[in-house]
Amino acid sequence: MRIAALVLCLCCAAELFAQTSAGLVAHYTFENTNADAAGNTANAFQPADNRTYVCGVVGRALEFAGATRNAVVMGPANDEFDTQDFTLSFYFKTSNQNGIQYLVHKLTSNCSTDGNQFYIRFRPFTRTLNVFLGEGAKTLNLIGEVPEGKCWHHVAVIREGVKVKLYINGVKVQELNTQGRINLSNDGKFIMGNSPCPPVANQAPFEGFMDEVRLYNRSLNDNEAKQLYVVEPDNIVTRDTSIFVGGAVKIKMGPTCNFIFNWSPTIGVVAPFEREPTIQPLDPGIHFYTVNMTDDSGDCTATDSIRITVIDPNTLDCGQVLLPKAFTPNGDGLNETFGISNPFVIQELLSFEIFDRWGSRMFGTADPFFRWDGTFQGKEVNAGVMLYKVRYRCQGEEKIATGSVMVMR
Repeated sequence: MRIAALVLCLCCAAELFAQTSAGLVAHYTFENTNADAAGNTANAFQPADNRTYVCGVVGRALEFAGATRNAVVMGPANDEFDTQDFTLSFYFKTSNQNGIQYLVHKLTSNCSTDGNQFYIRFRPFTRTLNVFLGEGAKTLNLIGEVPEGKCWHHVAVIREGVKVKLYINGVKVQELNTQGRINLSNDGKFIMGNSPCPPVANQAPFEGFMDEVRLYNRSLNDNEAKQLYVVEPDNIVTRDTSIFVGGAVKIKMGPTCNFIFNWSPTIGVVAPFEREPTIQPLDPGIHFYTVNMTDDSGDCTATDSIRITVIDPNTLDCGQVLLPKAFTPNGDGLNETFGISNPFVIQELLSFEIFDRWGSRMFGTADPFFRWDGTFQGKEVNAGVMLYKVRYRCQGEEKIATGSVMVMR
């Protein structure tokens, strides 16, 4: 199971190319190395020896435990923390539920709390993240809560002028402004993991894992920030779906390092302790299935669920076919296709056709589940109004539904 999880994680590496490399000054992938994947050998973190690399969000992750509870960046990446814009992002997973833990920080070498400083801390008990920027009396605090039911979390902090934004798992949770730019420059090093400074009240060492640490010398825009969270670990990839009585759903999971799986309820689940079982609900209605996922340490259990609606075709009214009024095939992944919204009601589809305003046929199918992507002969059609015609049988009687749809780009 661990090998399968690692292979699945490696397959996700291709998705990371969606993340921008413009302005990337340091990138730590932790693929069994302390090197900066952005190519600057001076940015390698220390200590390099006696490190443990384990299954991570993508490939390997760095473990923080025992005497190696931090990783100190030695090179010019330290100079990015001054008055200029920057973006810092990373995944983390904690295996210690105690106190308040430093995840990343750049503090003064004498540990003065009055000097310029930057840190991100996490309190597992309340699932709270705290991002702090300080220059003497000029300070800024951002607070965010990581979602329940997840073990791996993604954090992105973006400074743009006097604005500082905090993203958690691809969602902007807070944005604050300062009166002027806070100068973060100091003589300390950028450190991932536990702080070498004397513990403050309720401080506990960070014990856990980090992956995909990225530092940019510019502020990423909102779309770029969301793309940093390109991999969502420990989730069910299969979407909520509808099936007829007697049908089944084959579950597909995203990347995960967990290998203990418990599905509930177990009724209708073939092999409820498998990672990707087949689910066949017995009765019509709405059914929710939940999976709890745990790794070998047992320190955290991730949870996800899927909704499966089971339809009895004998109870459907086939007299009304529903289609939307518009769709937007513009490549943003939302509302990209046009088709019959309630295909389950159609007992027999004779034809589903789409025409332009001059009567030219743009699309045709006899499959009620097939949808139009807004193209004709491989090319995108222009925005505008299209006409549709649906011919189908309902209780043995042929019916026709017509209407129009707006193609929006």
